[in-house]
Amino acid sequence: MTIAKSLSHKIAQMKTAWYDNAPALNKPLLILYVLSQYKKGHGRLFHFETEIQQQLRDLLKRYGPKRIKYEVLMPFWRLKNDGFWALECVNDSLLESPVEPSLKEVLDSNLSGGFDATSFSLLQNQLSLIDILAQQVMGQYLPTELCSELSHEFGFETAEHIAEAEDPFDRFDLIQQDLNIINKDLSLSDTTRTSLIQARVGQGAFRADCLKLYPACPVTGISFQPLLRASHIKPWSDCRTAQERLDPHNGIMLAAHIDTLFDSG
Repeated sequence: MTIAKSLSHKIAQMKTAWYDNAPALNKPLLILYVLSQYKKGHGRLFHFETEIQQQLRDLLKRYGPKRIKYEVLMPFWRLKNDGFWALECVNDSLLESPVEPSLKEVLDSNLSGGFDATSFSLLQNQLSLIDILAQQVMGQYLPTELCSELSHEFGFETAEHIAEAEDPFDRFDLIQQDLNIINKDLSLSDTTRTSLIQARVGQGAFRADCLKLYPACPVTGISFQPLLRASHIKPWSDCRTAQERLDPHNGIMLAAHIDTLFDSG
C-alpha cells in the first residue's frame, strides 16, 4: 500500500461515535476544516484554543444535530489514536498520560495538533489529494444533502472535477519504491534518511533550498508556494549519491501541472 493510499485508508478507518444510526460529525468536520486550511496554505499544526475550539463548535452548531453541549476537545485529542494525527504541547507528560486531559490542562499546555509530518508533506506536494480526501470524508461520514454546501464553504473541488484531474495516488505509486529503498538502506544515518525522504516527496530542506533559487515557477510565473512542487532536474533514479539527490542545484520549483508534464518527459 502506498503512503497516499495508506493515509486514505487511515481516514476511512478513524473511530467515530454513532448516534441514531449515524456517525457523529465531530471528527469529520474537524478533518474537513483542517484540510480546507491546508489548501489555503496553513502550516501543519493548529493551536486548539485559538484556531479550533470556536471554529469547530460553530461548524457543529450549523451542520450537526442540536446538542446542549458541542464536544470539540475530545475529537481533537482522540484523533491521535487514528494513525495520521499528531499533537504537540509544552507539557510532554500530558501527551504521555493514559488519562484524557481536562480543558484547563489543554489550554494551560498550549496544545496544538494536525496531520503528522509525513501526511502533511504529501498534502502540500499534491494539493489535489486534499480534495480527494475531503470528498472521501463527506461521502463516508456526512449526509448527502450537506456535501454540496460543505464543498462550497470549504472551497473543495466537487467529485466531478476530481474525476477529471490527475490522480495523486498514481504519482505516489511511482515514488513508493524509492521510499522503500531509502528506509531499508542501513548505510544511511537517520538525518540523511529523513532528508532523502523529504526530498523525494519535494519537501524539507530540499524544497526550502530550491525555493531560494526559484521563488516562482520559471514557466508560469506562479509564486504561491502551496501550488509549487520541488522537482529534480536530473531524475531521482539517475542520481548516484545522496548528496546529488539533496543538491538544490539539481532541483527546480514548478507549478503542479508543469511538474507533471516535466516528470512525464
